[in-house]
Amino acid sequence: MTGRRAALIVVPLLFLGACAGSDGEDRSEAREKAPASSVDLDECDFDVPAGVDMECGTLEVPADRDDPDAGEIELAFGIVRSQADDPAEDPVVYLSGGPGQSTLELVPQGFAQLYEPLTADRDLVLLDQRGTGLSEPSLACDEYTDWALDSMGSDLPDEELEIQALDALEECRERLVDDGVEFDDYNSAASAADLEDLRVALEYDEWNLYGISYGTRLAQQAMRDHPDGIRSVVLDSAYPADADLYAEMPGNAERAMQALFTTCAEEPACAAAYPDLGGTFTDLVARLDAAPAPVTVVDAMSGERFEDDLDGDALVGFLFDSLYSTELVPHLPEIITAAAAGEYGSIGLLAGTQSAQLDLMAIGQQLAVQCNEEVPFSSREDVTAAAADHPLVEGYFTDGPTSGTGMFDVCDSWDAGEASAEADEPLTSDIPTLLLTGDLDPITPPRWSEQIAEGLSDSVLVQFPFTGHGSLPSQPCAVSITSAFLDDPADEPATDCVDDVGAPPFTPEGITVEMTAFEDEDLGLAGVRPERWIEAIPGAWQESILTSLIQQVVPGATPEDLLETVGEGLGTGALQPAGELPTGELTWQLYRLDDLGQSVELALAEGPDGLLVVQLATSPARRDVHREQIFLPAVEALELLP
Repeated sequence: MTGRRAALIVVPLLFLGACAGSDGEDRSEAREKAPASSVDLDECDFDVPAGVDMECGTLEVPADRDDPDAGEIELAFGIVRSQADDPAEDPVVYLSGGPGQSTLELVPQGFAQLYEPLTADRDLVLLDQRGTGLSEPSLACDEYTDWALDSMGSDLPDEELEIQALDALEECRERLVDDGVEFDDYNSAASAADLEDLRVALEYDEWNLYGISYGTRLAQQAMRDHPDGIRSVVLDSAYPADADLYAEMPGNAERAMQALFTTCAEEPACAAAYPDLGGTFTDLVARLDAAPAPVTVVDAMSGERFEDDLDGDALVGFLFDSLYSTELVPHLPEIITAAAAGEYGSIGLLAGTQSAQLDLMAIGQQLAVQCNEEVPFSSREDVTAAAADHPLVEGYFTDGPTSGTGMFDVCDSWDAGEASAEADEPLTSDIPTLLLTGDLDPITPPRWSEQIAEGLSDSVLVQFPFTGHGSLPSQPCAVSITSAFLDDPADEPATDCVDDVGAPPFTPEGITVEMTAFEDEDLGLAGVRPERWIEAIPGAWQESILTSLIQQVVPGATPEDLLETVGEGLGTGALQPAGELPTGELTWQLYRLDDLGQSVELALAEGPDGLLVVQLATSPARRDVHREQIFLPAVEALELLP
């Protein structure tokens, strides 16, 4: 995983990974209060989390806004009904990032973190923007995504991999052109017009926009072109229309990295455990550039392992990507320090997960948008000079077809047209707007939100400490501020809770996990689980990519079967016993394993309906405290429902 290879594989993404239910009477009442529409709504053809009341539909819109005879595009959307007793008449519409990220495809795994916070008091409209997700045609580039995943662990020279990457993008472009796609139909102006058509079709007098990352760029376009139906706007991790994304990216990335190092230095426990974190990282980058180190990369989709080399530029790319996630921030000093000591397991594990995110992106749509409205207002010379001004990150941002100067070569062939000069001008608007920004965000820094706010006559800007890309999905304080703002955009919301956002626990001594009761009739289980962790799937809670808890029943399985399966998945063979724990009518066999920067605690007990499983995955440094605060309480409390 050299720096050029990492830059080739990881497209710079501007985005951000079962909910409480209600009975049928409540859902019917909520549906009766929803407006009529000129589109048909039906069940969604993907898995909707239990207890979530959601319907889906499609809307046909002109493919070319300037030529009504050029055919139509089919937009896929869904409406999540609020469980409030008296939901507001004006919904929120969610605008995903990327550009190119699907909204609907994230419902099964990401609903609780991304969408549920916006449904407390009003319905939520989820739209797959033209070219993305379930909308048709899709501008997903399977050719490029497949190449990126297949190239993990390749021993080909970087130059050959670069040729393959460009060939994969060209193959995608040719296929889409053969299918009749006109790339200049796919841009923010067209998507903003789509939004207005959807609002009219659903017969909402007005609605509220929530945009995250690139979604904030789209929201600004809608505010500029179609302001009358917009009641209020929330811009989370904002991306200004007049920003020079590719020229500013190296400086934005290095700023966030230095902010992390400063944060650690200012927190006594972090500074004591990881002294001079910035120096450790900088020295490690230089050392790996001189002599790349072997690293095991895990394909997050298949679990397959690949041996690769990690150089300094790839390490920079790893930290850049990791700073997107607020939940990963407390782990980063530990990961950097472990890598400096020659332990790269966590980096290989996370690198595979980050590459897998390409499956959620329509790369063709991303290129169409950026080649239309970003690249024409930048220059190859400015991007090159900007990277040279930041030598720590220069190598990572100068290579690759979808970042740095590589974008200019790709856009020469993509033929996506050029946006009007207005697309590169700052927005002026009097629509009430809430801007949320995180101080560790590596791609949309706080100063970008400040830049946008200068043109808004009625805006509130809130900056969250210790926060990466996307405040609402990670900070309960951001949820409460957003809720208050949406209730009354004319009244400035209280922001006192920001003062209570404390530093994350960078060391085990600072960890305190509150456990809360749960009961799941579908799983047939009751017990306790970490209070603030997100339930990714039934019976599986996640704090971050590295930290998760599973509590489930596996019908028909034996301990031997499961131990073999888990061992094969971890690539280490059979797990070794670590003791026995009797709890009431159950007797648990305990196992432990340290593997690739993760510590796994496993408990198995045979029950009348199958094998009961409790599994905790965490980092080696947090193993003991998480065992005492999470794993053992979960095992001791777990019981079968009658």
